Amino acid sequence: MPVRRLAAPEDLETPHPLPARSPVPQQITAVAVTADLSRTAIATAAPWFREFTEVLVVADGAVTRLSVPDRRRVHDLLFDPDGSALTAMVSGNAIHRWALDGSGERWPLGMPGSGGSRDLPLAQVAVGARSFATANAFTQNVVVWDAQTRSVRQDIHETFKDLAYDDRVVGEGTVALSADGARLAFSRPRRSFVAEDEGVVVQEIGDGQEIGGAKKTGGGQEICGGAYAEHRTGISWVNGLAFRPDGAALAVVGARPDQTVATVIDLNAPADAPEPVVLPTVQRVDRINLRPVWCGAEPRVPIVDRNRVTVWHLTSGSTVLSVDVPGPRIAATLTPDGRTLVVASPDDGVHAHPLP
Repeated sequence: MPVRRLAAPEDLETPHPLPARSPVPQQITAVAVTADLSRTAIATAAPWFREFTEVLVVADGAVTRLSVPDRRRVHDLLFDPDGSALTAMVSGNAIHRWALDGSGERWPLGMPGSGGSRDLPLAQVAVGARSFATANAFTQNVVVWDAQTRSVRQDIHETFKDLAYDDRVVGEGTVALSADGARLAFSRPRRSFVAEDEGVVVQEIGDGQEIGGAKKTGGGQEICGGAYAEHRTGISWVNGLAFRPDGAALAVVGARPDQTVATVIDLNAPADAPEPVVLPTVQRVDRINLRPVWCGAEPRVPIVDRNRVTVWHLTSGSTVLSVDVPGPRIAATLTPDGRTLVVASPDDGVHAHPLP
């Protein structure tokens, strides 16, 4: 399949720029795409006012503009698997979700227990079955929502509130849901600067809506009737997580002091001290959202290095494809099957690149 243009540069322009100001977006802050490329969502920041944001949804050549209230900056975008809804994690620890079929209704939500408006860019969205999850590095909370009722299914601040202080479990901004919505994963910050104890938490999500406390038992750890486990990653700062389609493995990508690194955790037989694979990026990724995607048995991730986007194999550290893009301020993502790279640029529009 040849490279396909999904949106022209003029589609991304601000329709009502200030006098003597360019209509070209200053930056593409996030991009999302459906599996069949029928819908593309692009979050733009205006050149004349950095915090003015629009979310554009392109379908069949038509552009729909979704407003983001209060001039909040979009950090992450994700479609539901069927493309019927779009979820955004935005600055100020807020969440917006739009129904794209029918009413076009927008749900404004907020991270429980945000405690303030300070903003950190590591703020992510994940979708699985009838649920979606959100995480933010400032709140250190991870919340799983029912996509139909808007009710909270899991809130880790509430879930783990009864644990002793030294055993407390908080999130660090990254999140993943398994395809069936039965497993939640999120990164946990180090508890000690003396010991190397970084890790990710994998939690079983119950079918009910009730949120309960956590407890430790002699045979393991239980939450609301479901278990959770903490796994070492060997990665100091985690930027992205993704479950394998069967939910039995977890891809992890992030940074160590001078390197971009990745590892895959076998959740049935995790390694005690995993040694991550080094991805030879030009710059170390640092506190930016990354979205790994499984392509069959191989996890991949697109990473922007200045004016170039590279798709990396996470198990071997090799390059799948590298694409030069005119101008900086770009965003990139993979289709849910990992077979197509989508790159959005203010100067070049949005293009889909097939992957081997």
